[in-house]
Amino acid sequence: MWETALEETCTVDQLSFIPEELVRTLQKNAGNEDTRCSSSTLEMLRLLASLDVPKELLACMLEMAGFSIHHVRYLAGPLALHRSLWGDVIPTWLKAACMQDRFDLILSEYEQDQVGDYATPTEVLAYMMPASFEAPMHRDYSDLYIWAGNEVMRKHNKLPEGADNFYELIGGHAIEFKTVKTEFHDLSRSIRQSVVKHAAQQGWGKRRNRAKEEALAVVNPVQTTDQPKQGSLF
Repeated sequence: MWETALEETCTVDQLSFIPEELVRTLQKNAGNEDTRCSSSTLEMLRLLASLDVPKELLACMLEMAGFSIHHVRYLAGPLALHRSLWGDVIPTWLKAACMQDRFDLILSEYEQDQVGDYATPTEVLAYMMPASFEAPMHRDYSDLYIWAGNEVMRKHNKLPEGADNFYELIGGHAIEFKTVKTEFHDLSRSIRQSVVKHAAQQGWGKRRNRAKEEALAVVNPVQTTDQPKQGSLF
């Protein structure tokens, strides 16, 4: 099940809400893969994300700034949810937190000059929540669900006043990441690959791919190919 994407491209009207200084900075980076955003530019992007700017507009800005196509697609892609009649149980704050944490992860990877493989614990929690209402989960995934719940509730200040962690609320023992690492990697990798694939099908990144191919054709026609590049997608 997918949350519907609002827009596939940003418009001039949308960009008018963005500070002119930031737009000019991003436009300088457009088409120049050797130019990286400054720390001040990244902080401005973080500030915009905290103001609930639509993720589609933020994705356009990342594309202007020369972020990788993977990062643009990961941000623009929809929220991945377990297909279930219990989809409505996911609270609004958790859906918003998924996109905020996804954006933070992208900026963190960008600062480290990396493109990661995994989605966030917040996305894993949102994906698993409907499934938790359908039937008892296997012990390994039950532990993952509880671990993710603790991580997310602590990060987003959703624990009751006076509580230090989620485990004490349910009378359970603390779960260390190393015990759920395999399940987290498997599920979060699948979530991220699926989100990126869906965004690619919506058209995100195709325009830049065509522009790059045309540039390569001018510089070195011998190296061009008609064979599409395919990755391993979920």
